[in-house]
Formats: sequence, C-alpha cells, structure tokens
Amino acid sequence: MNVPQIQIQSTRARLGLTINKGQQTIRQPKAEQSIEQLQAEMSIKQRTGHLTIDQTKAWHNIDLKSIAERTKETAQVGDQKWMEGLARVASEGDELMRIEDGGNPIAAQAERNAGFEFEIQPGGRPAYELVDISYEPGDAEISVEPQKPIIHTTKRDPQTSVQPGSVSGFMEQYPDLKIDWKV
Repeated sequence: MNVPQIQIQSTRARLGLTINKGQQTIRQPKAEQSIEQLQAEMSIKQRTGHLTIDQTKAWHNIDLKSIAERTKETAQVGDQKWMEGLARVASEGDELMRIEDGGNPIAAQAERNAGFEFEIQPGGRPAYELVDISYEPGDAEISVEPQKPIIHTTKRDPQTSVQPGSVSGFMEQYPDLKIDWKV
C-alpha cells in the first residue's frame, strides 16, 4: 500500500533596500582676533657724576705754588737753616775758644762763610703724570612699567548643513509555498 506523501516547497521572500546616504557638513570659520601691545612706560633719571681734577702736583713741578704752600715751604727751610746756623755758630764758637791751639780760625771761618750755594731743581716728571683725576659716576634710576596687551576676539559659530538620507524598500522576490500530493 502506498502511503500518500505531501511535498512542500517554499521560496523565501527577499526584501531589497535602496539607501541614499545622508550628508552632514560642518565648517568652522576662524575667529577674528586683534592684539595691540602698548609700549612699556620707561623713565631714566641719571644723577650727575662728580669729576675731580687735581693738578696741584703739576703746578708744583714747574714751581708755581700757592702762597700758603710757598709760606709753608719757606718756614720749613727757615727752621732748617736756623738749626744749621745754630750748629755752625756753636761749632765756630768752639773753634774760637781753642785759638791757642794755633792756626787762624777767624780767617778760616771767613773763607767758609764768604760764598753760598743754591740748587735749582726743575721738574723731572711729565705734567700729565702729576695730574690726579677721579670720577664718581652718578646713580641711574630706571623704572619700567609694562603695559598689558589689549586683545579683541570675535568668535564665529560653526556653519552646519544636513541632507537627510532615505531608505526605501521593495520586494525582490515574493514568498511562495507549493504543496504537492503524491499517491
């Protein structure tokens, strides 16, 4: 005996899609910026320096001296000559006390005291070496006051555009079911 058989054959459905992609664009313009830098405020105060030129030694070198200096030197020479004269007179007095020893002390003393000696001492060093120069610079006061920069910024918003995408579906293949009987 034959058993009836059922044969079933099915075909699946296929769905097709048409896709249009969306697009998005973003553009960011640069910000506008300006920077202004003011000059720093600066002040300089220079105190006057002090220059000292002492040419006293140069003048003394050519024998040009002040009255006070000349008087001082003359007093020193006078003191020295006084002491030398005092010693000479004492020595000559001792010589005269011993007149009995012979000789002619009065004539010998007269001959010694008849002449005099003097010295001229011209300057021996160049005058520029004898000038003393000193300089004390004055202090400088420097003050600087910096200025802050002035910054102006104008921001720009981003520019965006969107094109939406789309999706559409369609049937590429419809489903099918076939049933068959075999006896």
